[in-house]
Order: sequence, then structure tokens, then C-alpha cells
Amino acid sequence: MITANMQQVQPDAARDHHNGDHHNGDHAAPQPHQSQSGFIFDRLHAAVVVRWPSPMWFLRLGVYLALAGIPVLSITAHVFGWVSTYTVTLFVLPPLLVAVAAFVLFRPDRSDRVMLAGFLWGLVACAGYDAFRLPTVYGMHLWGDFFGSVGGWAIGSESTNYLVGYLWRYIGDGGGIAVTFFALAATLRIGTWSRWQVLVLGVGYAVFPVWAGLILTDLFAPAGHELFPISATTLIVSLVGHLIYGLILGYGYWISRAHEAHWPFSLTIRTGLWPTDTSLDHPDLLVADAEKAIHSRVG
Repeated sequence: MITANMQQVQPDAARDHHNGDHHNGDHAAPQPHQSQSGFIFDRLHAAVVVRWPSPMWFLRLGVYLALAGIPVLSITAHVFGWVSTYTVTLFVLPPLLVAVAAFVLFRPDRSDRVMLAGFLWGLVACAGYDAFRLPTVYGMHLWGDFFGSVGGWAIGSESTNYLVGYLWRYIGDGGGIAVTFFALAATLRIGTWSRWQVLVLGVGYAVFPVWAGLILTDLFAPAGHELFPISATTLIVSLVGHLIYGLILGYGYWISRAHEAHWPFSLTIRTGLWPTDTSLDHPDLLVADAEKAIHSRVG
């Protein structure tokens, strides 16, 4: 009977395990650093590695994710009459921006590189989405452009404001949604996956929850508050746009995956104890894993 347990292994035991694997022809991994510890639940060589950074880092992560998620969620909140986007602009976003600036300036952390890469790739992905969407709005007139209204909501005006609306779209929605994806991807260590797996995850994330949330918001919005009329055409056009966004987002993470070496928290499920062979192209990923966890094998 195969059993699973959780144990902390001293460096000598980890070294013995490493040497034993080498003699057996397995892939060898760098010696784990003595100052770090990790826990592995291992059943039939499927390992779950859990790492715990400091509470301050989790506070930092919470602030980043709040700032990333609130702009897009505030659109739903406004449509349903829960809280206005103007209120969010005045009283919610400013303190979060100050907190993020304070972290970056006074307590910089290497994990910020993941957040920055996510934000920048979110802008690129949003531009790719708009390269497809804008011709369907202003050329083919298949649906309307509701971001003018979003801009008006943000400044407390009943008139449209496309400048503010598109700043909200790119910086708040496009960039923020991508920051959340990059944080999730780094936690799952998907940089060790194949390129196509990463692309599929990016597309899947863009469809659910992002596209699904948009459609549900529009579908259940109070009468007269919907963002655009729901029809087969708008469903298809909006879905294709989100597929483009997700594909670019996944590609962006794939070519930025070396930043995972700077992410201190992970919950990974792997076949075997060591990263998949895609990480061997990036030794810093393998070294980071070795330094941040003490590995053991049971069974």
C-alpha cells in the first residue's frame, strides 16, 4: 500500500536522496539551500510543493491584486447599482495606488517583476483585442462602444468620456486582469509547462472568468443598464476578442516565464519531484525551486 506523508528533510537526507537518484539514472537537481524549507506531499511521484513567504508578502500581494481587480469589478458593481464607479475612483483606488507605490519605493521585492511583466503584457493584449474590436464597432457597426460611458461613470458625469474610458480599459481592465493572471500562473509554476499548455491556460482564463463575467453582467443587468445588446453577433465578436487577449497573455507569460524564479510562493503539482523538462531550458527556474524547497520521496 502506498502512503503519503508530510515531512521536513534535513540537508544531509536531501543530499543522500540526490545522490541516489543520480546513481539510478534519474535527473539530478541542484542541492537545496539549507536556510530554506518546503513540504512535499508525494503519492505515486505526484508532488505538491507548498511554500510560505512572510505575512508581509501576502499583504503586499493582496494590495496588488485588489488594485488589479477592482477596476473591472467596479463596472459590474456600477451596472447593478451596488456602488458607483465614481465612488471607487475617489475613495477606493487612490489609497490602493499609494500603498502600491509605497511598497515599490520603500520595500521593493523581486516578485514585483512578475507584476510589472503582467501589467505590460496586459496592455499589449488589450491592444491586440482592440485591433480586432474597433473595426467591428466603427467599421462594421456590429455593436456599440460602451467605454465612453465607463469614462463618464469614472468622473461622475452623465456624458461620455472616451479618454478616461480607454485609460480605464487599458490600465485598469487590460493591465489589471493580466496582473492577476501572472500572479496565478507564477503560483502554479506554469512556466514549467509546455508552450501550448501555457497558451491554452491564457485563453481559458480570458474566456472564464473574464468573458463569462462580462456576458453575465450584461445578461442580468437591470433594464436599460446593459453594456451592449446580447445577440449571436455580439456574443461571437466579444468572444473572439477575448480569445485574442488570452492568446497574447499566454504568449507573454511564456516568454516572461523566467520571472517565476522571483516568485516566493508556489503550490505546484508535478509528475515526479523535479520540474518538467521545459524548465531545463531555464536553469534559474530549477535553481530557484531547489533553493526554496527541501525535497523528499515516499512510497
